Amino acid sequence: MSLRVEEDEERKVSPVLILTISNGAGHTRAAEAIALKVRADRPEAEVFVVDVADYMTRVARFTHVTAYMWLVRHAPTAWDRMDKYQKKQTHTSPEWYYRRGARRLFELARSIRPSALIATEVGCCEIAALIKRDLSLDDVPLVAVNVNYDADRAWVREEVNLFCVASARVRDELIAHGATPERIRVWGVPLESGFGAHARREEERADVCRWLKLAPQLPLILVAGGSCGLGRIEEIADRLLRLQRPKLQVVVLTGHNARLRSRLQRRMQNDSLRVLGWTEHVVKLMRAADLLVSKLGNTFDEAIAAELPLIALEPPPGSERVQYKLLDEWGVGHAVRTVDQMVETVSHLMEHKEKLNVMRSKARARKGKDSAALIAGWLSGQKQACYAANDFKPSLDGDSIKPST
Repeated sequence: MSLRVEEDEERKVSPVLILTISNGAGHTRAAEAIALKVRADRPEAEVFVVDVADYMTRVARFTHVTAYMWLVRHAPTAWDRMDKYQKKQTHTSPEWYYRRGARRLFELARSIRPSALIATEVGCCEIAALIKRDLSLDDVPLVAVNVNYDADRAWVREEVNLFCVASARVRDELIAHGATPERIRVWGVPLESGFGAHARREEERADVCRWLKLAPQLPLILVAGGSCGLGRIEEIADRLLRLQRPKLQVVVLTGHNARLRSRLQRRMQNDSLRVLGWTEHVVKLMRAADLLVSKLGNTFDEAIAAELPLIALEPPPGSERVQYKLLDEWGVGHAVRTVDQMVETVSHLMEHKEKLNVMRSKARARKGKDSAALIAGWLSGQKQACYAANDFKPSLDGDSIKPST
């Protein structure tokens, strides 16, 4: 074998492993956005986006997905107490529980020996840190991506080389929990690449109205409840459609909630209502709409990126409560307490569209960086440092940023 071939063999890159979990779409959307940029930046490496829940035992999946979702929907007070307690703990679950409960994931990591680890949820970060430690992957960078607007203490792991966070407040919380400031970047939440593309709102609106057979001259309200179609969506849609001044057109996104979609489709005799399930056209719909009424979470960041004013009812306990307060603090929307107040707010804003324009400008000022590209660029910087070092071992001391193409 020639020296050139031997060097090529040396330089082959193992897969990048991105860990997420399906207790809501936000973590997974961020993981997919990062994967897209890493693939573009590192075409020589495979990128695996892994839902940790798919590799868990039934018991572990129940405690980390099923029970969590049930508590948030049906016992928010109990979840509030648990969430506040958990945020103060150094672990979300014991290390032995993760090792046993996600044993198949550890086996996967052992078989592929990843060249980089990325985690988009706190429990995933703990698992990634254990994988790095147990497999002696000391030279493999671990990037912790917190898509929330608060920080559990359990995020802080010795094995993490880079923290990507949504805001300066989250950075300060991580530092208070013991994270090294030099390893934290306030890059925002990784979003689908379409949110960063420039588009004329009038053109998007015309396209959407043609697609859905709606009138472009009438106000267009988007109503959503996240990937699970949560919240008082039916009541909200009904109340908005009853408004006569102004008369509204309402597009409801039900996500993966098939029952909700079926119930709403029975109202489709109303010419002003359109009902969509899970769709890949969220960016286009957000750019076309005048106003969004939705639960928060990942939608909060997407609305800001799309410069779409957002109205939200008070969410269940958790990080969305921070976003709820930021709506009015940042001027990008309104936080309301009741459906009556929501209807009044929508009606008022539709009759005073100059206030919508102010909200759009506030959102424009809040639009973050392309954090997915920055994460991919940071990893490429680690790769270049790796090639420059003896024996092609990666150096984790640098902070070079290579713009994604």
